[in-house]
Amino acid sequence: MPALVMILGFSQKIAQGTTLALMIPTIGLLTAFTYYKQGYVNIYAALFIILGFLAGSLIGSKYIMVLSGVTVTRIFAVFLIIIALKMLIKPN
Repeated sequence: MPALVMILGFSQKIAQGTTLALMIPTIGLLTAFTYYKQGYVNIYAALFIILGFLAGSLIGSKYIMVLSGVTVTRIFAVFLIIIALKMLIKPN
């Protein structure tokens, strides 16, 4: 997402939507199927988590749409900083 915003000039919302659209078929389905074939998927846990993701996605996307692009970018930047600090402080 940062590259889409900084290099290609996408708005934060377009970068997020585009990234989500490309992740479903490439990462989601193909990778999950590969892990499933090797026995590394807990179907029951995945179904439970999917329900949470569906609810969170619906609610989150509705709230994001009413925020300005600047606010969305700043929220995303804060999450990136928090994750980066966590990785620096405690790598595993």
